[in-house]
Amino acid sequence: MSLVGRNFKSEGCFGPYIVVTSISDELHKILLDTAYKIKKNKKLKKENDYRYRLAGNIAEEYSYTNAFTPRERAIANEELNWCVSQYTKLSKQYLGRDLGKEPDEIVMLEPLWVNFMKQGEWNPSHNHTGDISMVTYLKVPKEISEENTKEENVKKSNTPSAGKIEFLYGEDIGFTRSGFIRQPREKDLYIFPAKLRHLVYPFKSKTERISVSVNFEMWRKKVVDHLKVMK
Repeated sequence: MSLVGRNFKSEGCFGPYIVVTSISDELHKILLDTAYKIKKNKKLKKENDYRYRLAGNIAEEYSYTNAFTPRERAIANEELNWCVSQYTKLSKQYLGRDLGKEPDEIVMLEPLWVNFMKQGEWNPSHNHTGDISMVTYLKVPKEISEENTKEENVKKSNTPSAGKIEFLYGEDIGFTRSGFIRQPREKDLYIFPAKLRHLVYPFKSKTERISVSVNFEMWRKKVVDHLKVMK
């Protein structure tokens, strides 16, 4: 019996639905300019200090509350809401089924927040509020990714992870991959289930990486109507 030429086909991955896309140049500029505006303004820095709400071991984490102009907010809302709507539509193809009744509204949970991540800082394993989360990268210095390719670092670890984001799911039971790890690039946008645990590894370079996150919640009509009455 000949075994040569027998076809072996991987049946693909399963687990949480993660999408990697990118933000527009216009949104990138708005988010980055506004982040620097907050960072350079003592009053905004104090008012928008968001560390008490976040898991990160990061010295500078700020919300975007009251930092956008009306035009900037409209552009950010339109693009991010469109991206999350595409995520929910594409998830049906991935899952091969609907998740029941369509949400009547997908609401962005205020505020967006920005992380200025520096040498030695990190984000431990954590998850988010809401149903769907996003993270995008405004500045990713090349020094960070270069840490993972330097010969001396490769010799010290079989998994160089400087500055990488890792999503965790399931358990290692053999022939299993329980983590999804990537080196982010500028303008990358990751969309994923809010309750999916993830972490960010530290880097050694004397530089700064800037990322922005936001959460969304899927509302049913009775919830939306109730909140409208409360207003």
